[in-house]
Amino acid sequence: MSRIIKLAIVIFCLPALMGVALGYSLLNYLEVPHVKELSRYGPRAATRLYADDGSLFAELFVEKRIPIPLKDMPDHLRKAFVAIEDVRFYEHSGFDLRGIFRAFYKNLVRQGMSEGASTITQQLARNLFLSPRKSMKRKIEEIILAVNIERNYTKDEILNMYLNLIYLGEGAYGVEAASHTYFDKKARDLTLAEAAAIAGLTKSPSRSSPFKNKEKTLDRRNLVLRKMWEAGFINLDQYRAALESPMVLAEAKPPEKRTGFFAEHTKQALEEYLPEREDIYTNGLNVRTTIDLKLTEAGYAAIEKGLKLYKERNPNMETMPEVALIAMEVKTGEIKVLIGGRDFATSPYNRATQAKRQPGSSFKPIIYMTALTEGLTPDTPLLDAPISFRDASGRIWQPHNYKNEYFGAVTMQKALELSLNTATVRLLERVGVSNVIALAKALHINGNFAPNLSLALGSAEVPPLDLAAAYATIARGGVYLAPTPINNIVTAQGEEIHREAKEERVVSPEVAHTMIDMMKGVVKRGTARRAASMPYFLAGKTGTTNDFRDAWFVGFSPELLCLVWVGYDKGTYLGKKESGGTTALPIWMEFMAKALPLYPNEDFAAPEPPEDRYIYPPGAEGGAVSPVAPGAPAAGQQPPPAAQPPQRPPTGPSHVRQRAPIPAPQGESGRSAQTLRGAPVGPPASNGGNQGA
Repeated sequence: MSRIIKLAIVIFCLPALMGVALGYSLLNYLEVPHVKELSRYGPRAATRLYADDGSLFAELFVEKRIPIPLKDMPDHLRKAFVAIEDVRFYEHSGFDLRGIFRAFYKNLVRQGMSEGASTITQQLARNLFLSPRKSMKRKIEEIILAVNIERNYTKDEILNMYLNLIYLGEGAYGVEAASHTYFDKKARDLTLAEAAAIAGLTKSPSRSSPFKNKEKTLDRRNLVLRKMWEAGFINLDQYRAALESPMVLAEAKPPEKRTGFFAEHTKQALEEYLPEREDIYTNGLNVRTTIDLKLTEAGYAAIEKGLKLYKERNPNMETMPEVALIAMEVKTGEIKVLIGGRDFATSPYNRATQAKRQPGSSFKPIIYMTALTEGLTPDTPLLDAPISFRDASGRIWQPHNYKNEYFGAVTMQKALELSLNTATVRLLERVGVSNVIALAKALHINGNFAPNLSLALGSAEVPPLDLAAAYATIARGGVYLAPTPINNIVTAQGEEIHREAKEERVVSPEVAHTMIDMMKGVVKRGTARRAASMPYFLAGKTGTTNDFRDAWFVGFSPELLCLVWVGYDKGTYLGKKESGGTTALPIWMEFMAKALPLYPNEDFAAPEPPEDRYIYPPGAEGGAVSPVAPGAPAAGQQPPPAAQPPQRPPTGPSHVRQRAPIPAPQGESGRSAQTLRGAPVGPPASNGGNQGA
């Protein structure tokens, strides 16, 4: 082969080789992802929380977005974005050479960068795959991606992705979220003028927000309308009518002051339904919650009135105490109101669920219910008199009653009604500290229960919601249901996520009903007798801790339970005589006066007679055993002495140790101190709750 031919081949192949080398280098330099990943792309969508009446009250999001299909977007909304962002969108193949030259010329004339040339497809590519940093490398990648997107997706698919992705100010991503934010309506209901206003927000969405600069929004809206008319998308009459249309904006939504505590608790509850915590903020869930917005308002009104009365009693207090209020439907466990403090905006710490406080005497029903499970009755006698204990190190603990008043021999019923501390300490010693702790845990009360007699005075700190759920178990006839803020969850795909509530039998219906009767006495004749004037069937218990640091009232009807706690976060002294009956009960009454009329006013139902039971094991001969009525002696057994009430069979939870009643100790009032038998005593500093009110 002649040298001339070889030279010709080299000259011919060299540009091709250089092109291949340049292309290979460019591919390695550029970082272009596969656009087919878009088929699996789901934009991050906000989770929406609805009240029990179906009204939207909160959204949980990283990006507040509500994806919708293109068919749910009116034609004038789509054309508004095309007119202002990419008028040749349906003509180009991803990038617009004509637009690039036009923008280059205008920027050259104006000596600045006043006009861009990115198409809708390029903007989609940039928002999905690339960083916002401007560079020649990113621009080349953007164009390559845009062309690839156009090859794999239709124009309508691209436009749909873009309109669900774009940021439009005030935290709203996509046209549906923007429609709700600015006009409180769905995108399909937008007028031509409203659609143009939203499309105009693409340029500087934060600064152009109509909530911040309405005049600028109107100018941009009118520009979009003119572009639509020039493009032939609307006629002259439509253009003129839209220009004259006033802009009526939705009311700017205030911070979630009233529903913030409930929304935060719901967010935590959602974690039990979803595999990943991030799914709460990105999967576009629709959550029907249990909150009653009107009752929530009533709760805040009751708190404000109660604190006003507190201020009148304590005019020298510089700061007001915090308040937690929980309202729960007894039969379902649905939380209707959850208020964790005076103001969520200034202090989002949820005292209803996160705080642990000493319950004081509001813990006493757990002790008395333990006694009932062991066969004691409301008429069982107790001694209410001064008592003291000495522990192994010689320290003396001496609980005392409110106002240091003592009543001598009293029944269990009266001891609970008047919240007598020394009688309750004796009862706790009698039934056993470990049994009471076991019942508290069976009621799902999450507390650090020290095994000592100060438990009788409510020294163990517990979350208010746990205590409310325990009381609801009593009101429900001894069946525990976990409190829930969620009714149902619907995914963005329309699938329902539902969890069945699990019922747990904790005590027998008979024990629960007896406990309710005893707590009715607290309202009728005891420390909560102020509520006796209310024309409803009510039961409950007050609670006051040592040095008046916490004030409680937990009360319920057969339909609705409400808990109120008042106190300072740092355990500051509330004031002289600021007991549960003085401080918490008035707030409870004010709220329940608004809430109870919404429910049937019926008395607590008595438990159905228990079915016949069989003696087990059968006789030695292995024959059949006849049924025996409850309380009657079995064959060969002696009836109980006439002077003693019949002893009920144990009815507590299986892991609560049952034992026969222990005889009451004798002669306690005549000695100055006794050494505790079977359970240690708490030190004097741990006698929380000893106010007994």
